[in-house]
Formats: sequence, C-alpha cells, structure tokens
Amino acid sequence: MADNGNNKIIRPDIAGAPVEYFELSPYPATYSGSPFGPRKHLRRYLRQIQRRKWVILAFILASALISIAHTTRQTPIYKATAKLEIDQQSNNVLPYQDFNNNQTYNYFYEEFLQTQIKHITSSTLAARVVEAAGLDRVDATVVPPERKRNRLAALWSRVTGRSVEKEKATVSPSRETVRQQAINRVLGGLSVTPIKNSRVVEISYSSSNPEEAARIANIITSEYIDYNFQAKYDATSRATDFLQKQLVDLKSKVEESEAYLIKYAREHNILNVTEKKDVVHQALGDISTQLTEARSIRMDKESVYLTLAKANPENFPQALRTPLIEKLQSSLFSAEQELAQLSSQFGPSMPQVKQLRSKMQATRQQLAREQQLAIENAYKEYETAMAREKLLAEAFNKQKVLANNLNESSIHYNILQREVETTKQLYDGLLQRLKEAGVAAGLKSSNIRVVDEAKVPTAPFNPDVRKNLAIALMLGLMGGLGLAFFLNYLDNTVKTPEDVEEMIGLPSLGLIPSLQSARSRYGYRPSDKKRKTYFNALAKQGVELASLVAGSSLIAESYRAVRTALLLSSPENPPKIITVTSARAGEGKTTTVCNMALSLAQTGKSVLILDCDMRRPKVKKIFKENGAGLGEYLTGQVGFSDVIRETTIPNLSLVHSGTQTPNPGELLGSLRMQNAIEASSGVFDYILIDTPPLMTVTDPLIVAPMTDGVILVTKGAKNPPEILKKAKKNLEMVHARILGVLCNNVDLHSSDFTYYYHQYAEYASYLPDEEPGNSRPSAS
Repeated sequence: MADNGNNKIIRPDIAGAPVEYFELSPYPATYSGSPFGPRKHLRRYLRQIQRRKWVILAFILASALISIAHTTRQTPIYKATAKLEIDQQSNNVLPYQDFNNNQTYNYFYEEFLQTQIKHITSSTLAARVVEAAGLDRVDATVVPPERKRNRLAALWSRVTGRSVEKEKATVSPSRETVRQQAINRVLGGLSVTPIKNSRVVEISYSSSNPEEAARIANIITSEYIDYNFQAKYDATSRATDFLQKQLVDLKSKVEESEAYLIKYAREHNILNVTEKKDVVHQALGDISTQLTEARSIRMDKESVYLTLAKANPENFPQALRTPLIEKLQSSLFSAEQELAQLSSQFGPSMPQVKQLRSKMQATRQQLAREQQLAIENAYKEYETAMAREKLLAEAFNKQKVLANNLNESSIHYNILQREVETTKQLYDGLLQRLKEAGVAAGLKSSNIRVVDEAKVPTAPFNPDVRKNLAIALMLGLMGGLGLAFFLNYLDNTVKTPEDVEEMIGLPSLGLIPSLQSARSRYGYRPSDKKRKTYFNALAKQGVELASLVAGSSLIAESYRAVRTALLLSSPENPPKIITVTSARAGEGKTTTVCNMALSLAQTGKSVLILDCDMRRPKVKKIFKENGAGLGEYLTGQVGFSDVIRETTIPNLSLVHSGTQTPNPGELLGSLRMQNAIEASSGVFDYILIDTPPLMTVTDPLIVAPMTDGVILVTKGAKNPPEILKKAKKNLEMVHARILGVLCNNVDLHSSDFTYYYHQYAEYASYLPDEEPGNSRPSAS
C-alpha cells in the first residue's frame, strides 16, 4: 500500500483485481475529543493527595515533633494586662490646621488611636518607665535564669582553667548601657491591643517574673497619662509664645495692606467695582447683539444681490419682481400670443404685425430697465448693511478692550481686598486664641482613664502547647500538600486513559492491568482456590497468552474489552489489518498482539499474526516455532504460503519473523511485503502485525501506511507526554491512521485508578468455575 498524496491509500493490484482506494482518516470516526478541552476535576487533586499520603503524613509528623521539642525548651513567660480608656478631644490652639507633629489633631478616631499606640510603644515613654521603675540601676539588672550551662562554655572553662561566670562578674557595665538594655527589655515585653468596637486598649507586659510583669504594666499606664498631659501643657505653652510673636507682625501687615488697597483704588478710579463692571458688560452685550443682527441682515442682502447679479430677464427671481415688472411681463406675454395669431393669419408683412412687433420691443426695453433698477437697489441695500456691520464691529472691539481693562483692574483690586480681609481675620483669630491659651495653660485635664489595673498573673501564657501544636500541624499539612503537588508536578508521565485523551489528543482503547494488580485482589477471592488457579497459571506461563491460559482472568477480560472498543470504533468498516507498536521497548506490544489475536480468534474469525519485528522477535519464542519465516519470504527463498503456520488454537495462524536479516527496513518496504499483506487480507478476517518500537527504528513507519490502522501501546506511568506526542507526529507524517492508545501493565492499586479499582473489583463476583488450560500453544 502507498499514499497517493491525497490522503488515500492505494492497495496494489496483485491478481489483476481493480485497484482499491479507501479514505485515510487520522482517527476513528467515533472519537471527537472533549469539546471543552482538558479539565482539572477536584477528584484528580484528591487522587494526587492519596498517592502522596505518606509524604504528607511524614511532613505533618516531623512538624509536630519539632513543635513539641521547641515548646518544651522554652522559658515560661507571664503576661500582665491593664486597660485604659482613651477618648478623642480637640486640642487645636490655632484656628487653622497646624502641621506640628507634637500636637493632637482632630483626626478620625481610628487614626487618633493608632497615634496614641505609637506614643505608648515609643522609646521616650519606655525611658520614663525605666526611670520610674528603677530599672536603670546596675544592681537592678534582671538576669533571666539559665536552664543549663552551655556545654561549649563549660569546655572552655576547663581548657583555660577560668570560670566564665567569674569573667562575667568582673566586667561591670556602664549605667548608660544598663539603661539602654532596660529600655529594650521594656519595649520587647510591651504590647498594646485595641479592643474592637470600644475606646479601650489593653496594655500588656510580658516577663518571666509575674510580679515584675504586673508592676511594669501599671507603671506604663501611669507614665503614659503623665506623658500625655505634659505633652498638652508643653504644646499650649509653646503656642502662647508663638502667638505673642506673631501678633506684632500681623498688626503691621494689616495696616500696610489697607493703605496699599486705598492707593490702588485712587490710581485706577475705582469706587464700586461691581456696579461699573455690570454697566460695561451690559453695554458689551448690547453691542454684541446688534452686531449679530447686522451681520445677519448683511448676509441676507448679500445673498439677494448675488442672486440678482446672476439672473437674466427669463429667470428673474419671483420673490424680487415688482408689480410693474409683473405687469410688463404679462403684457409681453399677451403681445407674443397676439403676434403669433396675426402672423399665422395675415403673414409677417402686414402693418398690424409690424406695429405689434414695435410695441413688443418697447415693452422688452422697459422690462430690462426695471430689472436693472431692482439690481441696483439690492446692491445699495447690501452696501448699507455692510457699512452698519463695520461700525458695530468697531464699537464692539472698543467696548471689549474697555471690559478687559476693567477686568484686569478689578482682579488685582479683589486680590488686594481679600488679602486685607484675610489678614484681619488672622489677626482677630490669633488675638482670641492668645486669650484662650493663657487660660488653658493653667488647666490640668486628661482624656485618658484607667479602667482596670494589671494584676499578678497566676499562669504563663507562653509557650502555648495547643496553639504551637495546631500551627505545626497546619504548617505540616500545607507543606506536605505543597511537596505532594510538587512531586506530582515533576511526575508528568501518562498514567490513565484520560491522560491519553487530554495530553496526547488521541482516543484511548482501554487499559490492561499488571499481573501483580490482577493477583492481589481484583481477579480472585482468596477463599476461592479454583479462581486462584488462573493467576498461578499466569505467574507460571506469563501474560503473553493470558486470553488462552487464563481466559476468565481480569487480564483476558481487559483484552476482550479492547477488542470490543476496536471493533466498535468503526462499526460499518472495522479495521482489518492492524499494526501494533509502541514508542519505546518493553511496553508490551508483542503481548498485546498475541492476546488481541486470541480474543479475535475466539469470536470465530480467522486471524493471522504477522511478526515484523525482525530485530528482536518474540512471537516465535512464545509459540515455540522455528523454521522459515517472514525474513526468508522477503528475501525470496520461499513463498508466502510456505511461512504461514497454523497453531493449535482454532482460527489462529502466524508468520514469525524467521531468520534475522541485516536490512529489515528495506525488506519491510519492498513490494513483496505489500503483496504479502494484500494476499493475507483476502484469506484472513484480521491481520495483526507486530513491529519494533517506532522511536528506536523506522520499521513501524514503513509498515503503518500499508495497514488500516495503528494501535500505540504505552506502559502505565512510564512515558512522558512528549514521547507519545513525538510518536504521534511520526505516524501522522507517514499518513498512518492511529486507532488509539492502549495503556498496558497498569497498577490498579495506584490512586490514579480509583474509578477502575471499583470497576474491576466487581469482576471477581462473575468469574466462572471452569479450570483454565495451562499448556502453551504451538504451531503446526
């Protein structure tokens, strides 16, 4: 067979029969793929989690152990908490917004509260707390108890003969160092938390000493109240000094502004800017209206004049005709009718005709004069309209200049006036606030109130064993899931029939379980010894002839399912000559050929196995056949009928590869190979051709176009999609029809086959009771 370039296969004429064409379709007609493309179902992620469950559990267990070990080594920490109510109040001394960050502003309360929290956690307040609590004394330095002495320090003391504790005792830190350490310790143990939907905040202090925790927390609250009041008092005092200095400058500035405003008004003759501006603008508007009307009239007159200038006595405009013109035209028309009547009655030489013609000539001359007079009158009206428009335009331009000058003067005048008013308002406001500041400086009030004082805690709050363990479990679960998904991401091999359709774009013919999967729990009940015999036979003789030695096994039933799918792929014209190949070696193509041939032969159809794997043949080993084979036929040593062997299995014949040859590719592409396939198709119902892996050699690509279709066998969870896509591309390049992909040697225990797990688990209840045959077939 060969491709004629039009997607048709030509079967060569062997016995003089007419040449047969049949359409070459890349895939079976019943396969159309998913209309929505590949979809990620939630069950797929659950299967991935199930597949990596031990990784996830190990990650969770490791996180829990680390958390427990870390928690048991921590020093107990106690927390004492005091509650304060912080109200917002307006403290502005100036009548305008001040940009001094030391002042309290009328913020939104949330911003105000966050500002107060920053004050509480500031180093300034921590220094006041250290001084009030006496933590800056050298003898008051708190040294946390050591649980165990460092082994490295102990070893060093033994080597040098000096004690580390004594060396530390000889070094006396300075007061500033102790003070800074105390400030850092206070800030490290301090935490402020606002209570939601209230004006109350919790001030907490953490320490390994419960009494110290309560004492420091109460000192922080009292020092914060004093700090807040002192800040207000200082702000009021500074504002008073500032106001006193500014009032002197503002007073002189007000006087200078008023004097300059009066001077400017006199120079520009401005008495009342608003009234004068209204009069000028009103006059400008009136002139603009008249100018618009004059321009419209001029345009009308111009249109009339241009129309008359282009007119002649015959098409003089009707709207511009005067009564005299109408009368003359009427007389001329009557005279023309009378002239026509007399001329036809008496002839053109009669005196009455000549007299009438003279009268008509005089009428035409008079009509021309009247029309010319109308044109001259229209031109005069046009000139008059143009002159009026010009005068109004000049007046409008003068008035516009006057209005612009007035606007410029009024703008500057208004600016000066606003400056005077603003300066006066500022001066009055500062004067009023100066009086208020003098009173407010002597008042002592606070917007902060203690709700609850800190009590000595009775139990530590840290470490929290339950919280740490819960966090560790959560992190372990997240890390385990992340690691599991990452491992699944790295594992991109094709595993299920769904992967074949989504990742490769080819139809799936089914799957064949591995022998271990079939022996474990899917193919027999452990209590049923008869059914267990099937799998003992498979383990002893292999799965190459599972459909024969264990006909009721799960593997044999899987091949029968593939047979059904293959025959139903094209019900009207099922494939007759089928090539079986794989992308790489060791994926079970020969096993598939043998079992598919057995399952087809069991339907009563004559089947021929044609072993075209002339490099590493296996069919003759399976059927224990020697002698002349396909190699001898292709080299012309024997005829094709001499190499066909009938086996002991009904309806099954085979042609093994024969003796290995140095050039199998050239032999498989020869005319004798095409003649052999053509001749076999007339004798056998089905022909199954075993070929080498197509990613290794080109033999399958030579044979595939000669057949009705190709079955691509792939081992479960072995090949990445790139390998199968390359195989698909190679087959498509030679215009081979791919019937589908068969997933072989699949581990049904894997979480990827949960659906098939339940499907094949039901098969055990329908196993027959007969004993399987345990002898291997042979060829005769």
